[in-house]
Amino acid sequence: MKRLFAILFALFCTMPLFCQDREVDSLLRVLDASVQGRERYTLERQSQINALQCQLKATRSDAELLEIYQELFGKYSAYRMDSALWAANRCVEVAQRMSVASHLYSARMRVAEVMIGTGMYKEGLEILEDIPQEELGAIDMFYYYNLYHKVYTLMASYAFSEELQASYSRLAYQYKDSILRVKRPDSQGYQLTLGDKLLYEGKYDEAIGVLEGCYDIHSQKDFSLAIPSVALASVYGAKGDHKQEKKYLTISAIADVQSGTKEYISLWKLANLLYGEGDIERAYTYMECSMQDATFCNARYRTMEISGMLPVINSTYEAKLHEEKEQLVTLFIWISILAAVLLVALVYIYHQMKRLSLARKTMDDMNKELKHINGDLQELNARLQESNRVKEEYIGYVLNMCSVYIDKQEEFRKMLARKVKAGQLDDLVKTIHSTTFVTGELKEFFHTFDSVFLKLYPKFVNDFNNLLQENERIYPKEGELLTPELRVFALIRLGISDSGKIATFLHYSSQTVYNYRLKVRSKSFLSKEDFLNMVQKIG
Repeated sequence: MKRLFAILFALFCTMPLFCQDREVDSLLRVLDASVQGRERYTLERQSQINALQCQLKATRSDAELLEIYQELFGKYSAYRMDSALWAANRCVEVAQRMSVASHLYSARMRVAEVMIGTGMYKEGLEILEDIPQEELGAIDMFYYYNLYHKVYTLMASYAFSEELQASYSRLAYQYKDSILRVKRPDSQGYQLTLGDKLLYEGKYDEAIGVLEGCYDIHSQKDFSLAIPSVALASVYGAKGDHKQEKKYLTISAIADVQSGTKEYISLWKLANLLYGEGDIERAYTYMECSMQDATFCNARYRTMEISGMLPVINSTYEAKLHEEKEQLVTLFIWISILAAVLLVALVYIYHQMKRLSLARKTMDDMNKELKHINGDLQELNARLQESNRVKEEYIGYVLNMCSVYIDKQEEFRKMLARKVKAGQLDDLVKTIHSTTFVTGELKEFFHTFDSVFLKLYPKFVNDFNNLLQENERIYPKEGELLTPELRVFALIRLGISDSGKIATFLHYSSQTVYNYRLKVRSKSFLSKEDFLNMVQKIG
């Protein structure tokens, strides 16, 4: 019982992990499809840019131009850095014409963002230092602090010495606090920055709580999940929960690819994670996609990050391909050998099948012949049974008739003897010349024959009439069993087809029998041969 409880407890504990693995596998399949079809997402983003470019031609006022250039900058940002720089410079030109300081500061910060994004940290910092911090509004102040935070974070990542790295990290951390001071606590920027700060401080669970709230808000409002997902992935990675890290990196990568973004972090980080798990093919595909997009975007620092890992994954991928190729060659050789063996087996089986087919054909022919013989035997047996039955009936009838006839002859002899003894010679002569006796005997003979025949074939009259046209059917009169015509065909049914024999048996003339046969056949709707065959099958 304890063992059973232990097994059930283990299953209960591993069920969430199993479901989580299935969820991540499903997300990875979505990402695979997105990476494969990323050209479509790029075209969608480019079509949005083209639509804004068309609006520029119809715009006259600087306010409208500035708004469109700002939108273009947003579309080009993280897509094409050179085009983003062009849009930022146009914003500067329009802002200078408008002579609005806030617009000009915002435009210059856009230029600084491009400088930082392309790895030109010095130029970006120079632009930011020329912007008077005290003249910025709340929104621009957040942007300003965020750029400082970004540049110092990147400089810490690529610092040559540990001292410089620690120095830049401290500066980045200070700007986290600056951002939190200017943002509302319920805003996305505040929550993301707070989560990053808690991560830096090692407060992972608190960071996860903050970032999950931000993630849920984005999910409910149908915003892009790329930024909160990659932030959550960073916390889970620092905590050592690589399954959750992989899940949120995958979600972030899907959002990046499907939005047409070219400058991102999630996909190549996911490639590194998958490489560590041994999923070389996916890691190579994702890393190659990341490099192509970073090159397209002209994001130099992303290219540097990716180029450090790409050769390792590439060499491993090529080694795997080489190994698979060798396995494929070996498998091909074995398949060839098996195919040859199979071919020989098929030829042998083919010849055996031909022999078997020939034997089956011979057996079928023999079975058909046996069935035919069996059918003939059954038919012959049925005829013999019927013949035996007819013989039994008529032998009994003949014997009985003979006995009765002997008795009648004896009675007739005694009657003649009495007339002779009594001297009644005239009566004797009349009796001898009278046909009454013969007529009566013949009538009784027909009645007995009809009775015996209908006992053998009780449905003969109905079955025979079914062979005739409806208005030509023959029925016996009251007191009769068979008519003369029916009696002729009754003898044919018994196997006596010769008209002369039928005439002798029935005491008719041959012409009378012929006329009966011809007359009745003319009443049938069947041919002569079919009619006679059907008569012989009655009963």
